[in-house]
Amino acid sequence: MRKGAFWAVVAVLVGAAILVRLLSRPSEDAHERMHAEEVKAQAAVESLASLPVAQRLQKLKEYLSLESPIAMRAEAVEALARIDTAEARAMLREALRDFASPVRVRVAETASSQPRDYALELLVDCLADHDTEVRQSALLALQQIRDRRAVSALITLLREDSNEKTQHMAMGVLRALTGQPFYARYTDPPARRQQARQQWLAWWTKTQAEFPAITPRPVHPSQTQPAPDLTLRTLEGARISLRRPEKPLLLHFWGTWCGACQQELPHLTAFHRKYGNQVQVVGVAFDEPAGARGLQQFCAARGVRYPQVLGDAPIREAFDIHGVPQSVLIDTQGRIRFWWVGARDTATFERAVQRLLK
Repeated sequence: MRKGAFWAVVAVLVGAAILVRLLSRPSEDAHERMHAEEVKAQAAVESLASLPVAQRLQKLKEYLSLESPIAMRAEAVEALARIDTAEARAMLREALRDFASPVRVRVAETASSQPRDYALELLVDCLADHDTEVRQSALLALQQIRDRRAVSALITLLREDSNEKTQHMAMGVLRALTGQPFYARYTDPPARRQQARQQWLAWWTKTQAEFPAITPRPVHPSQTQPAPDLTLRTLEGARISLRRPEKPLLLHFWGTWCGACQQELPHLTAFHRKYGNQVQVVGVAFDEPAGARGLQQFCAARGVRYPQVLGDAPIREAFDIHGVPQSVLIDTQGRIRFWWVGARDTATFERAVQRLLK
């Protein structure tokens, strides 16, 4: 009898737990929403395939407007790259003015499908982009087209860009284009990687006259969009208006549970140390398992000293956040000037802010 009563209680508790889980679970996972949005954008763009080129370009121009979701704009870039007309190529280059990184990265990724001279010009321009991910996407594309005219721009990148992955990729492309043996694995000690870099620079001093000099003409983001009309409250109680920030505002959407976010934190803290007097950095943490107290403890343990906000549904919906990390740079007029999806390095934020503060 007692055994039966015990199992009856267990069944009731399990049933109650399942009911609570079902009632509290969001109706749709963030990644599911992101996937659904991408599928919708892809279907919309693919439906244009049967249209005459002129009509297709007109629709793609509409899809590239800032009124469209970022996923739609990125898919429009993909479609433009498949149209072999001067107008399509001009629109592809113009897409680099978009403030959203997925759109601009997609330009670099698809550039190699263009006529060779245009592809080379576009990719060399992307090597001077503010965003490290755009630069690295351009390096991958240059590896595909293998045009020796890019050597001078690659050497400039190797000399000026301190990102170790970018340097490693640039040396790989240089080796493919020139046949020179200077190389170091990404896992080699820093001294060995620096030695390979110096070998390339010494080689260039002797041979640069053999290669044409191509000067990058980067296209910087110039399109803007009003930030959501929200006022955030930090854990300390301070209020931050997105439409009227006192100084440029860098919002970092993240979570303590997110591996990529944790890898990015040293870059954010380094940026804050250097630019904290000129730019307000604010973390917006979503789905924190230990709430405000756990977030504060996590930040204190890792030396994160810029203010934090607990992300909620209104913030998530206003920015259409499907995943983290993401970062948005807002100017003092309350306009979104840069939006990065995925982790970024200190140099990316620094180059963007330097353009903003000019």
